[in-house]
Amino acid sequence: MKLETIKNWFKKYPYMVALVYMAFYLTVFHYLENTVVPKYIIHCKLDEMIPFCEAFIIPYIFWFPYMAGAFIWFKRRGWQDYSRLCRLVFSGLTICLMIYYIFPTGLNLRLAANPHETGFLYNMVVMLRAIDTPTNVCPSIHVMNTVMVFQAICSLENLKHRKLTIAVHFVIMVLICASTVMLDQHSVIDVICGVMMSVVLHGLVYKVEWREELARSKAKTEVRRIS
Repeated sequence: MKLETIKNWFKKYPYMVALVYMAFYLTVFHYLENTVVPKYIIHCKLDEMIPFCEAFIIPYIFWFPYMAGAFIWFKRRGWQDYSRLCRLVFSGLTICLMIYYIFPTGLNLRLAANPHETGFLYNMVVMLRAIDTPTNVCPSIHVMNTVMVFQAICSLENLKHRKLTIAVHFVIMVLICASTVMLDQHSVIDVICGVMMSVVLHGLVYKVEWREELARSKAKTEVRRIS
């Protein structure tokens, strides 16, 4: 009964789902950033072939309002779509936190800031790196969450056939994912792992009807007990 009360309260105040979880996530992430020392450096040959381009700071920063906007838009669609997106994204973030703790990763891709470079975009990259340490990188949360939003949009019945809408979000997804490697914020390996994580979790959240599966399992248990 208490669980049902909590569920109804979150339905009444849907934004609190995201706010409560983000308070938890940011607290744990901040702890990991300041206490866990990287043991595994993520690197591959392909990383060395990708040129640095400060212009990609724009899609990288755009990720923040894009994610916030996605949650607001899905909330307006109704509880079912919103709660599915919450389950998808929050389960991914929680798994990432566990991975970062068990397998602390880091990067050695980022070069020291060039004192002769004074461009606005380059300075934004320098500011980003001052607050975003090259730790806890695999899988990439930027990539994972962006792909998750794209998959969630493609799963909506009234949008999956709107080619222009899907194309716009696909371009946004590609630019954000590309920005993580073009700015040396992540390795290609981090990107691949982020995509894999989103694909697997999307299948579990959107393709598996857990209530029906649990009901079938319970029914089978009852039949065995009777027999």
